[in-house]
Amino acid sequence: MTTSNSSITATNSNKTNQFSGCILTLLAVLLGGLGVYNLIYGLVIAYVFFAARILSLANIATILIIAFDCIIYFFLAFRIKRQRWFISAVLLVTVWLILPMALYFSINVATARVRNDGYSMMPALANGSYILTDRQAYQQHLPQRGDIIIFISPTNKGQDLIKRVIGLPGETVKIAQGQVLIDGAPLNEPYISNQAVYKGEWKVPEGQYFVLGDNRNDSRDSHQWGFLPRENILAKAVWVYWPLAQFSNIADVNFLP
Repeated sequence: MTTSNSSITATNSNKTNQFSGCILTLLAVLLGGLGVYNLIYGLVIAYVFFAARILSLANIATILIIAFDCIIYFFLAFRIKRQRWFISAVLLVTVWLILPMALYFSINVATARVRNDGYSMMPALANGSYILTDRQAYQQHLPQRGDIIIFISPTNKGQDLIKRVIGLPGETVKIAQGQVLIDGAPLNEPYISNQAVYKGEWKVPEGQYFVLGDNRNDSRDSHQWGFLPRENILAKAVWVYWPLAQFSNIADVNFLP
């Protein structure tokens, strides 16, 4: 009785081809999924930047980098079975090493992500909420009344605080019977959680600002430690992105008294 090795070889070859085909299919699905993830991520980022009106060059670069990531992933997903391995490797290095570094740089040049710990900015900002801030907001423009800003504490250089701009340089801020007055004119404040029980009057020096928390009676701010130097201001708060139930723009209330 004789046997032939040809049928065994053919069977092994078919099994190898099937295994390779399964691996390539799984890779295609994985790459396609990464493409979908980048597409959704890019759309959300673009929406936030447009809605918050923070379209700096760095932010535009961020959107373009994410879009480029998305294109490469979709290209690899549809071409993985026919693509030369060297080209695929180069593209994977691009989306796994090169573009992430560029994305990290562009995001951190223009924005910062901060956590609000405490209740001093209730109800606008809840305790534990995560906020997107615009680092370049005051590169060409000065802070305006109503802006919620991130700054280095004048009394503790290692601590960053978040408060609302109330008094501008050269103005006189007076608080009496819970009402804030700017140069004698009452300030309409729809954002506060309660009126201040304290009182006082402050003349804001040039180059400095008077800031208060929206939760007036549970906030350490300018009514206690004085004025905020312009150079201490780091960024403007523009968007709450967590928790998702509060995902929204931080409304501008830049008004005249």
